[in-house]
Amino acid sequence: MRIRIFSTLQKALIEMENMVQESRDIIIKFSKEKDKKTREKVNEFLDFFVIPPTDLDPNGIVQKFNKILELSESRFKNMANTIAPEASRETKANIIMTLKVAIGLNSVYKMIRHNLELAKKTGNLQILIALQMNMPLIMRIFKAQFKGAKAFSKGLPVGDGAGPLTTAMLLKKDDKIESIDEMIYAKRECNSRKLIILRPEGPGARLGKIAKAVNTLIDRFNIQKIIMIDAAVKMEGEETGKVAEGVGIVIGGTGVEKWFIEDKILKADIEIDSIVIKMSPEEAITQMNKKILKGCETALERVKSSIERTEDGNILIVGVGNSCGIPNIIEDPSIIKLKDDEKGDT
Repeated sequence: MRIRIFSTLQKALIEMENMVQESRDIIIKFSKEKDKKTREKVNEFLDFFVIPPTDLDPNGIVQKFNKILELSESRFKNMANTIAPEASRETKANIIMTLKVAIGLNSVYKMIRHNLELAKKTGNLQILIALQMNMPLIMRIFKAQFKGAKAFSKGLPVGDGAGPLTTAMLLKKDDKIESIDEMIYAKRECNSRKLIILRPEGPGARLGKIAKAVNTLIDRFNIQKIIMIDAAVKMEGEETGKVAEGVGIVIGGTGVEKWFIEDKILKADIEIDSIVIKMSPEEAITQMNKKILKGCETALERVKSSIERTEDGNILIVGVGNSCGIPNIIEDPSIIKLKDDEKGDT
């Protein structure tokens, strides 16, 4: 039994190692100088890590966490400049996102290898069985992350871009676009209501500093209502692209940005509507498909309905997600590069 499990896991581990190496090669291709020095720098950076602040005394932990995240972002930008100093802003944004995915792949690979080697040394059957039971789920996400790295490197839209895509369809060419904290926004009058439409800047792979931008615009325009659009993980059995509505802050990640916005809306007593486009974790990090695009079109209609329900006041509409491959303004959704081989739900 041990020999059979070892053989199965070793085969999976080799497959994971090949994907890690290929993701590293994808990053190196961005560099004009594909020499040994560049390869070494990329290899070293794949071991980059972020240590969360201590939570022994929770007072001020969000600000500490935010500082750590800002420092890590600075390191990623420096690495992108090192790899491709002459690349455009959009290409550097794609490099940063590809680096993040590659680091995640490398971390998972090393953890699986660690447990397999530990089981070999100790002969622990429990570790082997646990690995064998979880490996199908791990490989499912791992392969999706690898496809995501390819999509980011090519500047293709991913499922997590549903929020920015929906807001991009709401913007018009006549709107005056302004920049704020790696995001863009535009103002528009709509039936005695003032709309402020905010989303991460595209078409480079950016998430934007949503909390900072939202809180700034709340003060600047005296916002009475916020409408947030984002991708959400569907339950198994649910259809990809299904749209659901609720209330609250729809932002993933560490929770730092969510805390800053929640703290602001509590003090300002702001109403919040949330609209999500559902998809599987694999669909969120791989190239966007037709069902998600259709879901974005449905979400756009829900946004318009939410605006109509608001009697008056200034409304902030926020598209949350990854802007990779999504232009700032989209008047024709057919320009979005969708996945060709549609196979239904993952």
